Amino acid sequence: MTASTSASDRTEYRPFPAFALVWGVTTLVHQLAFTFWADSWKGWLLVLAAIAVVYRPACVLRFTALVAVSLLHLWEKLPFVPNHILYEGMLHVILLIALVGFLLGPGKSELARTRRVWGLPLLLALAAIAFKIGTLLLPIFPQGMLPRILTTLLLLWVSGRFLFSPALVGRGDEFFHRAAPVLRAAVVIMYIWAVIQKLNWDYFDPEVSCAGKLHQEIAAYFGGLVPTAPWTLRAAAVGSLVLELGIPLSLYFRRTRYLGFVAAVVFHLWLSIHPAAGIFSFTSLILAILMLFLPLEWGQRLQDLWDAQSRRIGGGDLEKGRQQARLLVVLVFSATLITQGTLYLTIARSYEVFWTANRIGFFAFFAWGLWIGGCYLVAGWRARREAAPLPNRARWTFAWIGLVPVLLNGLWPWLGGRTQTSFSMYSNLRSEGEGNHFFLKRVDLFKLQTDMVEVLTSAPDILGPSARPRGIQQFANLGHRILPWFEFRRLVSEMEGDFEVGYIRQGEEKSLGRKGGEIHGDPEAFEPLPLWQRKFVWFRRLETLEGPMCCTH
Repeated sequence: MTASTSASDRTEYRPFPAFALVWGVTTLVHQLAFTFWADSWKGWLLVLAAIAVVYRPACVLRFTALVAVSLLHLWEKLPFVPNHILYEGMLHVILLIALVGFLLGPGKSELARTRRVWGLPLLLALAAIAFKIGTLLLPIFPQGMLPRILTTLLLLWVSGRFLFSPALVGRGDEFFHRAAPVLRAAVVIMYIWAVIQKLNWDYFDPEVSCAGKLHQEIAAYFGGLVPTAPWTLRAAAVGSLVLELGIPLSLYFRRTRYLGFVAAVVFHLWLSIHPAAGIFSFTSLILAILMLFLPLEWGQRLQDLWDAQSRRIGGGDLEKGRQQARLLVVLVFSATLITQGTLYLTIARSYEVFWTANRIGFFAFFAWGLWIGGCYLVAGWRARREAAPLPNRARWTFAWIGLVPVLLNGLWPWLGGRTQTSFSMYSNLRSEGEGNHFFLKRVDLFKLQTDMVEVLTSAPDILGPSARPRGIQQFANLGHRILPWFEFRRLVSEMEGDFEVGYIRQGEEKSLGRKGGEIHGDPEAFEPLPLWQRKFVWFRRLETLEGPMCCTH
């Protein structure tokens, strides 16, 4: 708030709309990091829902639609999603449970009162989704690119009628105050698991440590200004653990909260500079999560800051400035997306072009990240002398059940389950074989990590990215040739056309493949995985089972 702004002109800070606005922008950032969504009508529907939330963040129905569509999109992509996108899906499960409880409880009367506004558009949107699914599954509908484009445009137009019409804007803060304590608990669990997974011998080995590798690759952008001596690589490993444990704990306590915000903003913006696909997307998620830890006094200072900026943009008109700021978000997103799409269309849809497109998305994100991070810190500094307890105390709600998947996610490698998306990102963790953790040892409840395969030869290469990659599965752990039989079976059963693979299983060299439509080799490898395993189980590929564990994501 500027000095000339009177108290009567002050916009009251409302936690839910502020959180929803930042969450909607974060959804758009995810789409700039992983552009594979553009092939899917669910991806376009998610973008539309995110933009609808950005334009009216106080609407509970729009936010509910964003959460639901995001989960629908996640289901399509599973299991080949980054760690943080799966984690965000868990947060969306918590939010959805809380939203259902709110809409059937405190928000029920307002939901009924505004049904004339949103009822028919919602029914039409659901019918359009059902029609779209029917055109894809039923042979009576024409197939091909043109029918897919036309039905997607119809779906987006009908869904837009719903997404831009709901008027359920009251009592959203009541929902947020119920959900926020659960979400904060999920944040602490995520950070703690990330620290636990890094407590292994190789994470502290400068030769292979992910902390050291990321530090060196980020430092390369700054020439010789950032030291990369061996001692800095060890310091990076120790420092990352101190920050990942200290950030969530400091955010909980009033006296250390500002320090926690500073650490979170600086640490995660620094990490986002790394060129690996998705790290800046993870940073954007963390910056959105920080909204959960804003006291009301701090939030009011943030709202004052946003209002002052909006008035400058709008030439003194607050509402005009807000509309122009929202339009700017959409225009930057659209321009970045068009640039990325142009690269794919004019050069190639290849592994190399993906990395270039990802860096273009990074620059769009970094402008957002610097702005929102700076706003947090400026607002917090201005509110430093005010009493600042968190506005929402924990109380019972069914949303607490949503913490179960978060708790279990880090446990799966130690039960013999999945390893790729278990809060083990860039941790050097290996639970397979003898493992490399300081104190955790695998208990083979699922026995999926005991049957390992080493691929010797493959024509064509079943481990490499295709000429037109369609997901991050083909970018994960390139060059690594050791994997569980489960993952080998997925690759073989989904392989089309003729191929030949030589491999070692249980110490015995074998081969399998398909020639002229006839398969040969172990028939079990050609059996498709059950749906639930195909969607929820994914293993990383390894370079070795005995030597140092190299850095993988």
